[in-house]
Amino acid sequence: MNVGLNKTEKKVIELLIENPAYTSIELADKVGVTKRTVERTFKTLQEKKMIERIGSKRDGNWIVVR
Repeated sequence: MNVGLNKTEKKVIELLIENPAYTSIELADKVGVTKRTVERTFKTLQEKKMIERIGSKRDGNWIVVR
């Protein structure tokens, strides 16, 4: 399932499965990286078609596609 993912990407996916409403700030705190790192991770995971954003930037959630 998690082929070609780094530690941060794997952790972010695990946390999003647990709670899709996590913000980048909350994820950064839980994973132990900066908010910017989490935002870059979101971008790479979207490019890899692993996650999708449902809803608006403010009120949306991330869903793990696979």
